[in-house]
Amino acid sequence: MAPVKKWGEVRVAIPKEAGEVVANFLMERGSSGIIFEDAEGREGFEIIKAYFPSPAMLDAQSISRYLTAIREFFPGIRPSDTEIYLIADEDWMRRWRAVFKPSQVGRRIVVKPPWIKITSREKIVIDIEPGMAFGTGTHPTTRLCLRALEKVLTGACGSQRRGGKTFPSVLDVGMGSGILSIAAAKLGAGSITGIDVDQRAIENARRNIRINGLMGSVRVRKVSISRVRGQFDVVVANLDAKTIEEVKHHLMDRVEVGGALILSGLLDGEVDLVSKLFLKGSFALVEVSVEDGWACMVLDRA
Repeated sequence: MAPVKKWGEVRVAIPKEAGEVVANFLMERGSSGIIFEDAEGREGFEIIKAYFPSPAMLDAQSISRYLTAIREFFPGIRPSDTEIYLIADEDWMRRWRAVFKPSQVGRRIVVKPPWIKITSREKIVIDIEPGMAFGTGTHPTTRLCLRALEKVLTGACGSQRRGGKTFPSVLDVGMGSGILSIAAAKLGAGSITGIDVDQRAIENARRNIRINGLMGSVRVRKVSISRVRGQFDVVVANLDAKTIEEVKHHLMDRVEVGGALILSGLLDGEVDLVSKLFLKGSFALVEVSVEDGWACMVLDRA
């Protein structure tokens, strides 16, 4: 009888603003999936659970060293809180299926796992295979981006409403699972380019694009935004505030005049800071939406 495959699970309580930073580190260490849960009794904190396909990939010491190193930026992190478990393969799938249920995001978008069937003419149904930290539709930053993208592409928000212009082209920066690119395609965008610098993200995005039958509709590139040329009617970037600040000029340059820039991955308290980075130029703030302490901004380029 073949031995039961074991997965490694890492759990640690972190400040919400550290979510993407810690998730990226764990993915770089080989995590195949990450779940965020509320940290009961600890306001402003969440539990991050990272799953590794082999217990041998777990290195508790390196995780502890990393958490110690970022404590000056994210006070409250306690490396000693890190917990490590071994779980059977069937338990891994059961946990994913228990967490990842169909979710309606915005007016028409429904995000679901492939093993659940939904047929609807009124809804835009997106199948996502859980495999990356952000992009399953469970994190507030993803939901906020999806709602903003739906509004912009359907004319309910921004310059499209004012001028009646359609948005045929979309650039998805840091595409992760590909969920935003898939949504853009299903919302009727004419051309979509998704970029990421992480090979696992690229592979995961391609898999999800294939599951949704959109291989010919979304161009996927492993490249940084600094290497992208041309302009787009919509640029969406679900990144953290520090990264947005680092690439702000590239983001602004990629937006066509009359186009829209959607920024998420921000904490509610970071909106004013990020606004100042973009409102100095030809951008105008159209909308800010907030969920569970996270924020999303929509800006128009005049």
